[in-house]
Parts: sequence; structure tokens; C-alpha cells
Amino acid sequence: MDQINKEVLKVIDEQHAIRIVADIPTDVLRSGDYLTSASDFIKPFVKEWESKHMTRLLVVDVYPRHTYVVVDINNHQYDYDTAHKQTFTVPVYILRLSRRDSKWAFFRRAIEDQRLAATIAELHRCNGYNPLPFLADHIQGSVYLSPRTT
Repeated sequence: MDQINKEVLKVIDEQHAIRIVADIPTDVLRSGDYLTSASDFIKPFVKEWESKHMTRLLVVDVYPRHTYVVVDINNHQYDYDTAHKQTFTVPVYILRLSRRDSKWAFFRRAIEDQRLAATIAELHRCNGYNPLPFLADHIQGSVYLSPRTT
């Protein structure tokens, strides 16, 4: 984990603002509370990052095989009140936990920059003014009671 944190901190120094998507096998999380379980799972990383940088946990996106946790670092353009309309890109990096050997890998995934920006804006719209992080549960299904108007 220390080596991964060094890589992340190096990228933050170079890019300043980045978006990290932690890719975690869903079966290692507690199925009764994916939001808390996934947040707790990456907490050791986030604690290290937030000691020197502004971090924001945005989304826990749960699928049968993988759960994705989206964390913004130093994204000063982000505005919660208008985030449902914001689709500016932030460089996306993947932090993947291997199912086979339980080791973390960290790498750039530029193809996700625009897609993820649009997805996050849509989740803000669907969730209304609910607090962050949002839970998008593709196993049980998500319920959006008070979406924002565009």
C-alpha cells in the first residue's frame, strides 16, 4: 500500500487535480451496507491523501462483480449546487484490487475522463440534494426520490 500511495502522491503533484476510481471485488464487501463497507475499505488510502490534499468521496457504484468508489482529489472546480450540470473532465486513475493476489495496481485511464464526468453529473441529478457520497446499487436497484430539475 505504501508504494501505491507514493505513486498516487506523485501523480497528484504532477496533475494537481485527479479523480481516482477504486475498483474493488464486490464479494470482499459487506453486502448489507455497501456504502460504508466500500468507504471503509479505501479509508487507509484516503487518510493518507487527505493529510495533504482536498479529497471528496463522490460515489460508491455497486455491481455484482465489482464495486467502484470515486474519489476526487484537489478538484476545486467542483460545486455541489451545480454538479448536476458539470461535465468538465478530471484525469481519471484506476486503483484496482486484484481478486487473485489481493494486490493493488494504480494506472491512468484517460478513456474514462469524459464518461465518468457525465455519469457523476447524472448521479447528482438523480440524487437531488442528498449528501455525498451517493450509492448507485446495480444489484438491489437504486431509488431516486427527489431528483434535481435541470
